[in-house]
Amino acid sequence: MSDGDAEAGPSEKVLIARAKSVLGRDVPNWQKRSVERSLRTARARAQQRSDRLVAAALELITQSQDNDFTIQEVLDRCTMSVRTFYNYFDGKDSLLLAVYETVLADTAVPLLRERCAQEADPVLRLRMVFDAVAEVTEAPHPLTRALSLFHLRLAQNRPADLNHALNPLRNFLVELLTGVAAAGRLRADLEPAALAVITQDLLITDAHTTVLVGARRASADDLWAFCSAAILVPAK
Repeated sequence: MSDGDAEAGPSEKVLIARAKSVLGRDVPNWQKRSVERSLRTARARAQQRSDRLVAAALELITQSQDNDFTIQEVLDRCTMSVRTFYNYFDGKDSLLLAVYETVLADTAVPLLRERCAQEADPVLRLRMVFDAVAEVTEAPHPLTRALSLFHLRLAQNRPADLNHALNPLRNFLVELLTGVAAAGRLRADLEPAALAVITQDLLITDAHTTVLVGARRASADDLWAFCSAAILVPAK
């Protein structure tokens, strides 16, 4: 028996549903406190298991020759059952989405923030994003190639979820563009949020082309020249 099935009792989803139903009724405070405690425990256990599944998928991506994995390979590595897997994900695309969002939110965007924080000028901070993306895609790590493939698959199968997963990157670009606007260098007829979407799409498209084709068609300087001419106003 896998460790995902070793514990007796209903799944975390059932526990959470029951706990919420109790919390919504007029019951003694001691019972509410007890239910809240069990709810926290169930959520923590669910988080740990889903994290293990995502970590196993990441390991398989970086270790396999084709940068891919099967659900069974993930389960074998986690010693979990198929039933346990479907308690947390509705299929492979859901797990791919979790991997994509985890890497973007926990690694890629924090590294971009750290790098851009070294520059005081808001325009040059934005420019550094172009340089960073070019460096990552110039000699891509296996995970980088896998993320490009996942992005294209999710864009077809889960477009709304993919758009939500890109929020950390888009929000960071909004912050950078807002700083450019505060310095009086951003065009005023479009909001930073709209320009962030356009900039994000330009960067992502170039990254996928470079990684999957295996050759860079436009340098970071060329991309920046194109983008800056579209979004900036001359310095006073």
